[in-house]
Amino acid sequence: MDWSGGYVSDINYISGFYREIAPGYLSFVARLRGEPAPDPARPFRYAELGCGQGLGTNLLAAANPHAEFVGIDFLPGQIANARDQAAAAGLGNVTFHEASFAEAADWPAAALEPFDYITLHGIYAWVSPANRQAIVRFIERWLKPGGLVYVSYNAMPGWAGVLPFQRLLREHAARHPGRSDEQVQSGLAFLQRLREAGLAYFDRHPAAPAKLDGLGDIAREATYLAHEYLNSAAQPLYFTDVVADLAPAKLDYVGSADLVENYDVLSLPEAARAALEEVADPHYRELLRDYAVNRVFRRDIFIKGSRRGTTAQQDAALLETSLAPLLTRSEMTPVFHTNLGELTGQARIYEPLMDRLARGTTTLGALREATGIELAALIQACTVLVATGQAHPAQPVADAGPARRLAKLLAARILDDEPHGHLPAPAIGSGVAASDTEIVALSALLDGVPPRARRLAEAVWARFRPVGRRMLRDGEVLESERENLRELQQRAGAILRERLPVWQGLGLLDAGDDRRSG
Repeated sequence: MDWSGGYVSDINYISGFYREIAPGYLSFVARLRGEPAPDPARPFRYAELGCGQGLGTNLLAAANPHAEFVGIDFLPGQIANARDQAAAAGLGNVTFHEASFAEAADWPAAALEPFDYITLHGIYAWVSPANRQAIVRFIERWLKPGGLVYVSYNAMPGWAGVLPFQRLLREHAARHPGRSDEQVQSGLAFLQRLREAGLAYFDRHPAAPAKLDGLGDIAREATYLAHEYLNSAAQPLYFTDVVADLAPAKLDYVGSADLVENYDVLSLPEAARAALEEVADPHYRELLRDYAVNRVFRRDIFIKGSRRGTTAQQDAALLETSLAPLLTRSEMTPVFHTNLGELTGQARIYEPLMDRLARGTTTLGALREATGIELAALIQACTVLVATGQAHPAQPVADAGPARRLAKLLAARILDDEPHGHLPAPAIGSGVAASDTEIVALSALLDGVPPRARRLAEAVWARFRPVGRRMLRDGEVLESERENLRELQQRAGAILRERLPVWQGLGLLDAGDDRRSG
């Protein structure tokens, strides 16, 4: 009996975290769009549908110990891994369920309490229509009025040129039985040979050769690629169809979690902006925006019951919003990239904002008072700084203990070749990107290693050496202990200069001895 519904089920999906699923981030977007939003500083309930290996759900649970989290996935191996990680980190506020979307949608009323947030990343366009209907039923039953939904999906029209590419991979896999990751590697190699043979499709649809050229190390990415291309029900979707799908759950579109995309002036060519001025219907207009930039992927936020406040109420909510820096001042930049290419924010706005923000968490109201910047310009600039990963909506730290325990667990598992790429950050209720070396260095600092480059390098090397972990320099593996320690000391110096003050601000470390030399 096939219980997979056409979804790749013979291999587990990769472990990952996506900042757009964080409750504080979602509420920030809603406030930017004029919607009252759940307050992530207060107790809330959160569900992730298709939670995979559970890293995202566990990171959020560790960073928000005052909230309750539920992860649901139908692959038993993934749920087992998620539960194991939560138990090992001592997370008591997260529960994982092995269930299909249809089963979860039909659970008895007593099975769950309603949620303030429901998220699904990389799920909706990869499952069958029946499963999409079950997702909508789940949201209809279990989302609170005023609650937020995040849904991301491959989008049309950007995928139009890639659909035949995907179809060929599926056809090839159907005729070459094997494990999904092996099938996708074999299929992509065959498609490369077809391209080299001069098939007209590859010449006339540049998106297809661009996909092949952009795949990177196929062997290392095979698990992701199998889940991306081999699900038999996967189908890119039009925005207006997704809006229609979610209407029975009484959802209204809020805006894009790609923050810059909510500003036409930052994301659409001038001619397209002029053409769209005559379009009054907001959903049709959003669809046309996708055509304007040939969008391939959407990150949408919906609310159960739109109730936009007055302008005064909207401004007040934003001015009370806090932001925390994710970079030091020397790393911050007014340069950012959009569909229009590289843009540079006005120095008179961005420079004083970055100067003040780099000093620590502050509210938008305090930023306006300190800089004197006009409110609309201030909000747009702060939005860009969040969009570019230089700042993040902040909240009071309820308890840093769970985040620190999970950080140490992730560091230990890195030594077993489990990549994670993020750390839980309680001051923003989310995760922050970090390299393997940075995560292990943080664990060493939490163990009491003094914040000095040489001592920190020695501590990281003491963890790397027994498991055969070696550093890279210019793509070359360093074999000797002396070379590894030299490289690690350079990186430790950068960590202490650039990451340590940020980690302290995010609640991952206590402020203390900052002597960082030697």
